[in-house]
Amino acid sequence: MTETWEGLVIVGMGNPLLSDDGVGLHAARALGRSFPAAAVQTIPMIGMDLLDLIAGHNSLCLVDAMTSGAVPVGAVTRLQEPGQGLHIASSHGPDLHVVLSLGRSLGLHIPHIILIYGIEIGRNIPYGETLTPGLQAGFNSAIQRIAADMRETLYGQDPSPISAGALSPAGHADGKARVR
Repeated sequence: MTETWEGLVIVGMGNPLLSDDGVGLHAARALGRSFPAAAVQTIPMIGMDLLDLIAGHNSLCLVDAMTSGAVPVGAVTRLQEPGQGLHIASSHGPDLHVVLSLGRSLGLHIPHIILIYGIEIGRNIPYGETLTPGLQAGFNSAIQRIAADMRETLYGQDPSPISAGALSPAGHADGKARVR
């Protein structure tokens, strides 16, 4: 199958002024270079503005920082779509499930394939527009893992040279992943 990334929107989330919390923004831009026909968008938080960015697309890749404490900084976790046993919550606004449900209720064409990735960050986040050295060291590897998983999921292509166990399972004691 020929790779065409039309209909794919990559959305990076995060605070551009809180270093590692903005990893989703950096990740979306980097992933856009691997998927040239994809639309690339950035947004500071989950909110109703997200509907404007994703409506009309067939596939959504959402990337944000997360702090589970269960995996090392820079580890990538693929999260389940909200409403399928995992609640992706934000303290800044409505959770992702509410936003997607509202869009569907309004009759908007919401992507039918939704891939959600969290990149683990540390708990102490300094101010700044660049990633901390610890996260920057593993950033390219994280992007390669996400891109390989996207290709495999969207087009059934084997993820080259990334091992099958490269993505961490979402696991939190209370069943909730916390996306910052």
